[in-house]
Amino acid sequence: MFEEGGESMLFAATREQARIVWRQARDFLSDDPAYRFADSSATTTITHIATRTRVRVMSSNAKGAFGLLRTPWAILDEPGAYEKARGELLWDAVATAVGKPDSRLKVLIVGTLAPAHGGWWPELVEAGSQRGVYVQALQGRRDRWQSAREIMRVNPLSRISPEFRRQLLIERDEALGDQRKKARFLSYRLNLPTADESTVLLTVDDWQRVLARPVAPRQGRPIVAVDLGASRAWSAAVAVWESGRCEALAICPGIPEVFEQEKRDRVPRGTYARLVESGELLLCTGKRVPPVEDLWRAIVEAWGVPVKVVCDRLRIGELRDAVPAGLALDLRKGLWSEANEDIGFLRRVALDGPLTVAEGRDLLTTSLAVALVVNDAHGNTKMRKADPNRSRDDVAAALVLAAGAFVRAGGQRAGPVYLGAI
Repeated sequence: MFEEGGESMLFAATREQARIVWRQARDFLSDDPAYRFADSSATTTITHIATRTRVRVMSSNAKGAFGLLRTPWAILDEPGAYEKARGELLWDAVATAVGKPDSRLKVLIVGTLAPAHGGWWPELVEAGSQRGVYVQALQGRRDRWQSAREIMRVNPLSRISPEFRRQLLIERDEALGDQRKKARFLSYRLNLPTADESTVLLTVDDWQRVLARPVAPRQGRPIVAVDLGASRAWSAAVAVWESGRCEALAICPGIPEVFEQEKRDRVPRGTYARLVESGELLLCTGKRVPPVEDLWRAIVEAWGVPVKVVCDRLRIGELRDAVPAGLALDLRKGLWSEANEDIGFLRRVALDGPLTVAEGRDLLTTSLAVALVVNDAHGNTKMRKADPNRSRDDVAAALVLAAGAFVRAGGQRAGPVYLGAI
């Protein structure tokens, strides 16, 4: 970090967080009279007096990162904890300073992936080492998360700290009986970002069960559930047949372009583009808001005319204008009781069958990854958006409606089965 007259920057979510590292550095150097320390509300620095080399502490506010010059190092601590908008702006400011004339800036980023949900930091790690970038990621294996050997491998400090090793095993044992603690343990001890299973629509294990089942054939005409996005959101449709076979499609605006939508939603680059290439996500070319007529046309071309369409009240007038006269519309009002019932039915047919997935597997997986629920004091469950402006849970919402209609239509017994003597 030594560059005469240079000033390295230490960024963290807040200045208080960065001060933790600053205080450690101060303690290392406190006996050396060659250094001067300053810590006030205006500035927090360590300065080598003879060469005027300095380290400055900053928060994740991008205002302090634009125009970095004669800065040998920018150190970003725990970027997963940065507030989203400020974190994006900070990274843009730092990344664009690299390679400028008279700049030898190098960037060092250290942290866990959690609690970030998408964005530049997970995307950078996922891309791995490439020209000008070196990535080293310590992550545990999800299928071996209970293994003490695996836990210690991902937490090297445990090799020299018996107390830390003991604490890791205590947290592992607590996680075995508490889904909330399991999510925290996986995220922060094994570096596997995981939502609390009480707040996810479907757990990873249950969805893997669905994907592993042999795909059932089409039988009869399907029930189709639609989620019509407001404004510039996507619109989605999920079809389910009597056999439990499920297929999905979605339609998104053609303006802005797909890569701009990826950037806006802060998902890894290429996520939506791959769905478009596979035909699971349709582009509404030249439109900023997908018309309901385009979604209906795609439904008929893919699955024929359904026996029934299930939908919520949003844009119901446009849907009635688009579908043939006389086609049954099952209107769900979005009440807690209705939502809780539909979500319960989805979880049941995912866990015990007969739900299987044919076309639209990647689309559904992408949507379920961001589909969260909220629970009330009475045990009811309802979907909620992690970020109303970016969360693409539209397909998952249609899946909930489809599963509910499927069970109510007799696809699986909605109540318990009682066995007695005959």
